[in-house]
Amino acid sequence: MSSPIPPPPAGSQPSYGPPNGDQQNPYAAEAGAPAGQGPYGQAPFAQPADPGQAPYGQPADYGQAPYGQAPYGQAPGQPYGQSYGGPSYPGGPRPSSGLAIAALVVGAISLIVAWVPVINIVSIIGGIVAVVLGVVAVRKASRGVAGGKGMAIAGAVLGGVSLVVAIIINVVLGNAISEAVDAAESAAPAVAPSPSPADAADEQTVDTEQPAEPADAEAPAAAGGLLPLGQPAEVGDYTITVTGLNLDADEAIAQADEFNPPAEGQYVIADLSVVYNGTEEGNPWMDLSYIFTGTDAEEYDDGTCMAIEENSVVNVPTLATGDGADYEVCMDVPADAIEGGTFSVGPFLSFDASERATWAIN
Repeated sequence: MSSPIPPPPAGSQPSYGPPNGDQQNPYAAEAGAPAGQGPYGQAPFAQPADPGQAPYGQPADYGQAPYGQAPYGQAPGQPYGQSYGGPSYPGGPRPSSGLAIAALVVGAISLIVAWVPVINIVSIIGGIVAVVLGVVAVRKASRGVAGGKGMAIAGAVLGGVSLVVAIIINVVLGNAISEAVDAAESAAPAVAPSPSPADAADEQTVDTEQPAEPADAEAPAAAGGLLPLGQPAEVGDYTITVTGLNLDADEAIAQADEFNPPAEGQYVIADLSVVYNGTEEGNPWMDLSYIFTGTDAEEYDDGTCMAIEENSVVNVPTLATGDGADYEVCMDVPADAIEGGTFSVGPFLSFDASERATWAIN
């Protein structure tokens, strides 16, 4: 049995040295380690310089942005986790579809207008615009930069249909007008030679059944004087002779066409014979105006007659120099203004009475 270890002398300090042998103090730094580095490869116990760095002893998380900044690869102001290329949540802005709406509206309007003759020329332009807008809108919608792909397709289709409908209607209408003009020209009566003034005076018809005054066959009278029936007169490029006046022509108008309406007053028919003296082409219907002046001081032109005469001036073909034509014109005149009136022929749309030739009716 060994004796106990005596206590240290008074006033001395205990020595805590490392154990003998190759044992080391686990709390001591490894030999050769830099100053401030912890044992066993631990991180130094130093205060991080940047607040965004990892806490003491914790490795930094690469890819994580410093405190207060947006994550790397993300634009400032975007929601966390959102990248470029569009919103990733349902509440984000949606692509515009303005072109698609415009194509649909223009196409629909063009299709409606396309059924109206003449003015459907506008729908041809509108159809082209709708097709162009629709194609552009479809391409943008396919790239994802615009919406309304369905509306764009519908607008382009409506524009194409309106374009086709307008063209077909215009072609059909043009053919119908051409056929009507050809039929009217083929149905026009042959131009008869102009009768002599003496023969014209014999053929005049006046409801008073009084013989007409002898006609002066020497030379046509100048416009502006009061002439007897059968007396020729020069009016513009025409030599005109009023060969007769039927002052009560209601029955003649009714027999000319069963669809002729009754007169508001009383129909008056003037029989005329003309010769064209111009150098180009003449049309008595377009070049001359026919006026009956009643005793009420009112003028009644051929526009007051809504009926079709048996030998209407409308059917007279275009006249060349020296050509003649015989035809009828009618006026609708109040019955109590006929007796004592006059009949005049003048240039179309002329308001100068001196350019007219005027005939007395009895």
